[in-house]
Amino acid sequence: EFDSKKTENVEGNIKDDFTNIGLRNGVEINSDLEEINVKTENFSSLSTTEQRQVMLQQYIQEFKRYLWSYVPWYLYGRIVERILAGIIDCIEEIKSTWKLGTNMPVFTLKVWAMVKMADIIQLKQLRVLQIDAMPKMIRSNILRNLDKFPQLRKLGLTTGSSLFPYIIRGMKNMHNLVSFSLKYNCRQEILEALFASKF
Repeated sequence: EFDSKKTENVEGNIKDDFTNIGLRNGVEINSDLEEINVKTENFSSLSTTEQRQVMLQQYIQEFKRYLWSYVPWYLYGRIVERILAGIIDCIEEIKSTWKLGTNMPVFTLKVWAMVKMADIIQLKQLRVLQIDAMPKMIRSNILRNLDKFPQLRKLGLTTGSSLFPYIIRGMKNMHNLVSFSLKYNCRQEILEALFASKF
C-alpha cells in the first residue's frame, strides 16, 4: 500500500531532488532525506575513499527503499526517466566545476558517486528498460546489473558491447520478455540467452 498524498508529487520533484542528492564529503545530501540513516560503524580500518564508497552504497540502498515505497507501479517507468535525467544533470553540474588545479581524485569520486546513483532504478518489478535511450556514461552501470531486472517485458540495447557476459546473465532470467531490440554487434550467445529465457 502507498500513501496517495505522498505519491502525488513524487514524479514532479524527483528530478529536482537529484540535483541536490549526493554523499557527504563528496556531494551534498538533500536535507529532506536526513531521516535516512547511514551506518558508519567499523570504518576505522578503511581509507577515506573506501569509507565514502561504503557510505554511498548504504545511502543508495536506504534511498531506494524510501523512494519506491511511495511510487505506484504505473509510475515506475516515468520515475526511472526522471531519476536518470536528474543524475545526468548532476554529473554535468559537477563537470562544469572542473578547472586547472582541481583535485582530480575528489572530482573523479564525485562523478563516480553520481553514476553509481543509477543503482536506484534497480527495481525487479520494472517492466520496460530502454538502455539504448540512456546516456553512454551510465549504460555500463545498468548493463552490469541487468540481472536485477527479471520482470522486464521490453528491453532495448544499442550494442552487444564488451559487457555481453552481463547481458547474457541478465537475459536468461527474463522470462516475461516480449520485446527485445539490439541495434548491432549481436552475438550467438545473446540469441541463445534470448531463446533460453522462454523456457
